[in-house]
Amino acid sequence: MLVIAREIHCTKHTSHCPNNVFFIPNALLIFRSGSKSGEYDDMNHANYMKWLQEKLTPNLGSKSVIVVDNESYHNVQFKGHPNSNTRKGEILLWVDKRGTQYRSDMKKAELYNIIKVHKPQYETFAIDRLLANHRHRVLRLPPYHPALNPIEKIWGMVKTRIAAKDVTFKQQDVQQQAEENLAALTMEEWAAVCRHAKDVEEKYMSREHKMACLMERITINADDNDDDDIQEVGPMVSQRE
Repeated sequence: MLVIAREIHCTKHTSHCPNNVFFIPNALLIFRSGSKSGEYDDMNHANYMKWLQEKLTPNLGSKSVIVVDNESYHNVQFKGHPNSNTRKGEILLWVDKRGTQYRSDMKKAELYNIIKVHKPQYETFAIDRLLANHRHRVLRLPPYHPALNPIEKIWGMVKTRIAAKDVTFKQQDVQQQAEENLAALTMEEWAAVCRHAKDVEEKYMSREHKMACLMERITINADDNDDDDIQEVGPMVSQRE
């Protein structure tokens, strides 16, 4: 199995779709996977960080926004936080360092609950920190929303074309086909894929607005019914008295 990593580069953004979209030059990474499971086990945090440092950031324009999905290697913390198995002394150090108040008689489980409440504001993802050092910013897609990521359709197109031409099933031939098909993608194909992702995003936002309006009506109706219940209960209590 081959593992392929590339990044989209978008320039000249409009309100609808980028006019100029392409892969980052010299950022292609293809390597042979040692995984037997068929999963992308070799594309882990260490390999992804190496790719960012050696392939992406040297070839990326200034002040870019890197859009990523929620793969686990995108979300590794720069500095980990205590967990339920951490010693109480280390938990106390974490809480004291951040000036969080707690009672001296609190047990370890209670202190850990404090950490769970305050942890999100101290989270720093390793890739965010690395890219921020190069004046870039990371934007994460919502979980389980691949349709918002244009690269997913691009990969689908490339894999379909490789499957149609590959007759030897040798990894060397597959790699050559991958490189050729990635390079052959046209601006028109990129634009169509980006428009599709934008259309999906607008549909999601429209549904969210409709759902918010519906929930507001439901809440108002529920409040009205509560008032009716109170008015009906009143006489019943009076009759009992």
